[in-house]
Amino acid sequence: MHVPDPREREVARRYFKPFIERYRNCKSVIDIASGQGHFLELLKEAGINGTGVELDVELSQISKEKGLNVINASFFEYLKTVPPGTYDGANVSHIVEHFTPLQVEELFRLLHPALKPGSPMIILTPNIANIRRAVGDFWRDPTHVRPYPISVINKLLKRTHWESAESGEYTDRKPSLGRTIIYGLRNALFGKYWVGDDIYVIARRP
Repeated sequence: MHVPDPREREVARRYFKPFIERYRNCKSVIDIASGQGHFLELLKEAGINGTGVELDVELSQISKEKGLNVINASFFEYLKTVPPGTYDGANVSHIVEHFTPLQVEELFRLLHPALKPGSPMIILTPNIANIRRAVGDFWRDPTHVRPYPISVINKLLKRTHWESAESGEYTDRKPSLGRTIIYGLRNALFGKYWVGDDIYVIARRP
């Protein structure tokens, strides 16, 4: 479903940049469904080894042409072959919403042994509590299966022996003062629906 957009790299870099610091002590990070490799580029610039796993042949090739380390495979199948403790960080960005709860649970279960104890795993996904996401944006992507609120992600993490260390809402670009006032009034009148575009959960392997 990928449609090239010249602004995509700039937007992706702005989106991911605040999270790179979370991997500062990592030596080898796995990027699940790495796409065109924008997150991997930021890791490389930070001096962190990154490995992407991407099923799409075209997207994998785009990343490889940038000199990035990308494995063209299903991440479910690849993770079954990874020796224990291969990685010490994982990026799971905007992928869980494309799968059923059983599949997401399987992903978390497979990532558990692939990461060293204490390793961070950052999960990013659309915030269905945001009314704009709920009534429009989320469902425009025909590959979206269902939304995952923080409470559901935490349940799946607990079932797969991860510890949820931190979570919250995330918006990569803050609204203007005018929009902030408008959103505040709407929330006061109609309920808290104009909130962060996405949510994040930072989990750690005990």
